Amino acid sequence: MVRGIEDLRATPDDVLIAEHDRHAQNTHVGTSYYMDELERRERRRAIEASDRLARRAYRLAWSNSVLALVAAIAAIIALFK
Repeated sequence: MVRGIEDLRATPDDVLIAEHDRHAQNTHVGTSYYMDELERRERRRAIEASDRLARRAYRLAWSNSVLALVAAIAAIIALFK
């Protein structure tokens, strides 16, 4: 049985995993099955690394903004002394 696209997308992960495990016992796979899984894992690691980098860049931008504000305030204070 093959699910339609809408049905497949609406199916919870646990159900899909259970179906896969049930069908995998009677299926022979080629090397592309393993290559696809390795690629999926690599893609997930890249996305996680990209997310960490984006979060750090966001914090760095805020830090730079605060430091620039402090520098501007110090410069204004120095002008009036």
